[in-house]
Amino acid sequence: MNQQDLFQGYPFPRSNTQEVLLTLIIQGHASLKDFGIMQGFRTRISEINNRHGIRLKVVKINTFNRFGNPLTYHLHRLPESEKQKAIEIYNKMVNKKLKY
Repeated sequence: MNQQDLFQGYPFPRSNTQEVLLTLIIQGHASLKDFGIMQGFRTRISEINNRHGIRLKVVKINTFNRFGNPLTYHLHRLPESEKQKAIEIYNKMVNKKLKY
């Protein structure tokens, strides 16, 4: 599998915000579990919501960690009605028309 296959033909992300947005576009969702090592994941989600006007749906997930302890996290879903807008914003970001 080459890099273009991995990103489904989209340009390679060059920032954390672009990476989170591309994950939302490709997977349809993103969570702290996907980006556990990324500092500022929640800030990137806020930027996508507030600065770019992409309204994500939030689902609260209750599960257990590998030690059997309860764990709660938020799954951010990209509604199908927002997908085209997200793609347009992503393309503008990677083409440096937006500062990110």
